[in-house]
Amino acid sequence: MIIYNAKIYDTSKKCFFNGSVAFDRGVITEISDKKSGDIDAGGAYLIPGLIDVHSHGRGGVDFMNAEPDKISECLGLYLKHGVTTVFPCVMTAPYDDITKAINNIKNTKSDINIDGIHVEGPYISPVRPGCHNVSQLRPLYCDEAAKLTEMIKPYKAHFTVAPELEGADMFIKTLIKHGATVGIGHSDCKFDRALEAVELGCVSFTHTYNAMRGLNHREPGTVGAALSGRAYAEFICDLFHIRKEVLAISYKAVGADRFVIVSDSISAADMPDGNYDLSGMEVNVRDGKAINNAGAIAGSTTNIFDELKNLMIATGAPFEELVVTATANPAKQVGIYGSTGSIEVGKRADMVLTDKENVLLTVCRGKIIK
Repeated sequence: MIIYNAKIYDTSKKCFFNGSVAFDRGVITEISDKKSGDIDAGGAYLIPGLIDVHSHGRGGVDFMNAEPDKISECLGLYLKHGVTTVFPCVMTAPYDDITKAINNIKNTKSDINIDGIHVEGPYISPVRPGCHNVSQLRPLYCDEAAKLTEMIKPYKAHFTVAPELEGADMFIKTLIKHGATVGIGHSDCKFDRALEAVELGCVSFTHTYNAMRGLNHREPGTVGAALSGRAYAEFICDLFHIRKEVLAISYKAVGADRFVIVSDSISAADMPDGNYDLSGMEVNVRDGKAINNAGAIAGSTTNIFDELKNLMIATGAPFEELVVTATANPAKQVGIYGSTGSIEVGKRADMVLTDKENVLLTVCRGKIIK
C-alpha cells in the first residue's frame, strides 16, 4: 500500500516534505518521492498516529468496569479522531477491581494499539485527590508495585504516584526496576521534592496544574517543577481544565519537546450531555464539562486531535511545531518511541491524513480507517 502526493511530517526537523509512504503488513517499508500509488493524499498532511497515554474511556464505556467486547467497541472510536495508540487508564478503586480491569483490558482485541496501561491511583495524595475516592487510596507497598507491573506485561505500565508519600523512593525504584514508567501527579509535593523524584527516575507530570500543588513565587510547588524541570509535562488542552492564556504561558516554559497532550477522557466523550459513570462515581456532564457530585472536575470529554487544534489557538504556534506534542513526546514518555510516534521505515504504519482541521483518514497498523 502506498500513500502518495502527501506532505509528510519529519519529526526530527518539525517540518513537512512532499513524498509518499509505502507500508506492508502493518510496517512502514519505504519513504520516497513516488508520484503514484494506492491513495492520493491530494497534498494533505500526513502525520504520525496520535497517542493518548491518559484516557479512562469514551462512547459510554469506562475502562474500569467494562468487559473486553465493550472496550473493543470503545477503542474503535479513538481511530476516528486520529488516535492510533491508547494507554487505557485504571484509577483508584479496591485492589481487586483494579486487577480485574487490567485483565479485561489485556483480553481486549482491537484495531487500535493498546501499548500499555496507565495506573492513575490508588498511590496518590489524599490532599490532592481530584475526583478520586480518598477512602480507596492505598499505602505504597513495593511488593504490590512489582505485582501490578508484572501483571500488566507484556504491555507497558505507567504509574501516577505522589512522591511525598511514605515509602515513595523505594516504591518508585521498584516500579522502574520492573520496567514501568512513573509520572508525578495527584501530589502535594513541594518543588525540591518533585525534582528529587525526577532524579529517581520519574519521567513526567500527570495532567499538569490539575490535582497538584500550585505555583507560588517562593515555593514553586509541583507545578513549578513541571514547568521548569526536564521531565515531560502532560496537559489537558480542552480549554476548561486549563485556561488558554495559561496554556500559552506553560508552552513557553516547557517547550515543544517536553509538552504532552493527554485527553483524560471519560465515558462521556463522544456522547451527549447527561449523567455518566467514572469508576462507580456519578459524573454530570453539562456543555461538555464533566463534574462529579462533590463539584470536582472529573476528566474530560475531549480528544487529542481537537486538543492539538486548541493548543494552536492558545499558543499561536504553527501546526508543524506542535505535532510532536501528540505523537513523539507521549511515545518517548512511556517508552514506545522505538515502534511508533514518527513516520520512519521499520516503525508501525500508524499515520493520520489531515488538512489541519479534520481527520481525513487514519492508518493503524497498516489498516485504513476512514
